[in-house]
Amino acid sequence: MSFETFPISKFCKLECHFTWSLREEADFVLCDLLNRLEEQIQLECKEARVTRAYSSLGFIQYLYGNQQEALANLQKSVELAKEHYKDSDEVLIVTYGDLAWLHYHINEFSKCEEYLRELERICRKFSEGFTYTVEVLREKAWTFLKFSDKYSHAAKECFRQALEMNLDDSDLNAGYAIALYRTTKDTPDSSDSPTIKQLERAIELNPDDAVLLLLLALRMLNIRDDKTFQPALKKVIVALRMSPESPHIIRYTAKFFHQVGNMDIAINLLEDALQATPNSAFIHHWLCKAKINIKESDEIQQYLDVCIYHLDRASTLKPSFVNAVADLALHHGQLGSFKADRLFDEAFKLAYNEKKHLQAVHCLCGQYQLYYRRSEPLAFHHFMQGLRLTNLLRIKWLKSPDDGMVCGIQGFIHEVKGEKLKAEEFYERALKNGLNFGKYNHKFLFNLF
Repeated sequence: MSFETFPISKFCKLECHFTWSLREEADFVLCDLLNRLEEQIQLECKEARVTRAYSSLGFIQYLYGNQQEALANLQKSVELAKEHYKDSDEVLIVTYGDLAWLHYHINEFSKCEEYLRELERICRKFSEGFTYTVEVLREKAWTFLKFSDKYSHAAKECFRQALEMNLDDSDLNAGYAIALYRTTKDTPDSSDSPTIKQLERAIELNPDDAVLLLLLALRMLNIRDDKTFQPALKKVIVALRMSPESPHIIRYTAKFFHQVGNMDIAINLLEDALQATPNSAFIHHWLCKAKINIKESDEIQQYLDVCIYHLDRASTLKPSFVNAVADLALHHGQLGSFKADRLFDEAFKLAYNEKKHLQAVHCLCGQYQLYYRRSEPLAFHHFMQGLRLTNLLRIKWLKSPDDGMVCGIQGFIHEVKGEKLKAEEFYERALKNGLNFGKYNHKFLFNLF
């Protein structure tokens, strides 16, 4: 068979990585995703779900131009699926589609036809019921969750549709809970939150899933009720006992202690996690934030180099990490380095391209201009640009006027406008409602954004 005679119309209907519009430059960074998939394979090497990671890694290797490595990873996914699953057909639908596309791209049309026939056989096998559709939605949803935060809403919708056909599936319930956690934000009056309810449902079906326990504990902190802290802490302890060496568990535990203000524990946990996953941009960024928050002003200088190292690693591992680049720029500004200007230019470019975090970059740049360049006009310009991006804040203000973060930002707005008394009022309300400004109250922007 030749390229001219190949049945491309039915080929394009396949459900797989090649047809899901996974846009490399627009939505994710190859090197970062490659690191995360390799880390996942290392951590889940004995678990059945590792087949999913090998399938995604095959697609990433194809994007890198490593066709033979792509083929090897996809074949490894098939091999492990047949080893782990009694009936592997349902979990191989997406992988067979990937293999068909890969062989098409390397002009091996006979091999491509073989996988198309396999898919036709599986489709006939599951022609009655929802199995075929559910499995495609399952793989698509988990892929979206793994590849990019920009796909979280799409992942949530895929999980929701799949659960309508298989309500008690433990894996789908876990995925839906994670997707809800990523796409929603609860306020102090959110005790009946759909996200919390779904996390509880997922834990009921997956009692040994430590990640779900930690996500529930983190979300419970948002309620800011004295009665919820101890139950949340107990969940953290149980999760740590389940998987004491898992870098994911350590990372989420560190985030928990960071949010409750115990920076020493957070730093120790993050440093342990970094030993296991040295290429995690997320951990490098959080480690910097935790370290700078616990030090008194006369100790900051000795920690700036450490923070810059971690931020530099984070932005290198994930070049599209807007917040890490902007934080790195601000830290260089504290040292008096003119690298700060170049890094802020880069952060603005990324924020415009990513269409997010622009307000945070303006506010950090305003702080840089005000405190380190002593340029009040430029500082005022960036603060005002940030204020123009407050439409979402006004919406959140109407929904939750006592939220600590909302009060903190409202206080900042009044301070920039010169309304000192109103600013103090909102800052007091922010502190009362749980917002931690850290020990640098005059540098409130660093903590708010």
